[in-house]
Amino acid sequence: MEIKFDEKEVLKELNCYKIELNAKPDLLATTLNNQNTLVLVVDMIVGFCKKGALASPRCDATIPAVKALLDKLPLATKAFIRDEHEPDCIEFKSFPLHCHTKEESSLVKELVGIDGVDVTKNSTNAFFALKNKIANLGAFNNVVIIGVCTDICVMQLGLTLRTYFNETNAKSNVIVFTDCVETYDAPWHNANLSNLFGLKFLEQAGVQLFKALV
Repeated sequence: MEIKFDEKEVLKELNCYKIELNAKPDLLATTLNNQNTLVLVVDMIVGFCKKGALASPRCDATIPAVKALLDKLPLATKAFIRDEHEPDCIEFKSFPLHCHTKEESSLVKELVGIDGVDVTKNSTNAFFALKNKIANLGAFNNVVIIGVCTDICVMQLGLTLRTYFNETNAKSNVIVFTDCVETYDAPWHNANLSNLFGLKFLEQAGVQLFKALV
């Protein structure tokens, strides 16, 4: 028997979707605008924002907020993390073919030209590729994660970074801005619920959530 439910009623029952997305405090840009901040821009690329099997208008709509945050942090170190797969990538056993061409793996044009470390990854979790490019992650006071998708690449990176800093006793904060992360809608993947759970798991692990940088 097919079970039908009203998504809005489910969210109402959970009673935390609005809190997770909209009721977090803002953070002053002066707090992060220094060389002790590392901003990780995750998968703001053509294959997730513009065209391709996993491209989503929801992710595309995040570009202005991501760009605005980067503009407010000129002194911070930045890393642009990009999915870059070969056509026979093992990940395609779990996800549709995506980001396997130079075009799909390219940064969206709005972010091209911003100085930063280029990090390519072959899996949903960028930590391993990132550590190879920036070995001294624990030297940063604050590590900010923005981009897509909230419940996949953003969440996995945030959880792994928080665990790594705990394991190494690094006093680094991991920060996510809810205005600067998003995920996609699909028949098997509800974006609102996925955002909710992704953010909740991050927060429960010790990742600091803010709404916007002002």
